[in-house]
Order: sequence, then structure tokens, then C-alpha cells
Amino acid sequence: MEEQTATTGEMSRSVAEAASSSGEVAITVTGVAEVAAATAEGARTTQQAAADLTRLAGDLTTLVGGFRH
Repeated sequence: MEEQTATTGEMSRSVAEAASSSGEVAITVTGVAEVAAATAEGARTTQQAAADLTRLAGDLTTLVGGFRH
């Protein structure tokens, strides 16, 4: 009977540890998802800035070309 009680107690501890680990994994996955979303937003902002810079470079090229001729 004592062995069965000890085994049951150990099983309970193992289940509790597994539940705790699962919770930690869920928190980590949530953190990774948040970082991925922030990175995607940063990439969109960078892409927009690059497009704006390309447009401005074209405008500047046109203006400088007007002074050369």
C-alpha cells in the first residue's frame, strides 16, 4: 500500500510538472508570436520608407537634370 501511495504521489508530481512546463511553453510561444508580429510591422515600415526614398531619389534626379541642361 505504501508503494502504491508513493507511486501515486510521484505521478501527481509528474503531472503537475508537465502542466507547469506546458504553461511555460505557451508563454514562450506567445512571446515568439508577438516578436514575429513586431518584426513584420517593422518590415512593412522599412518597405514603405524604401519606396518613399526611391520616389524622392527619382524626383531629385529630375530636378538635378533640369539644372544640367
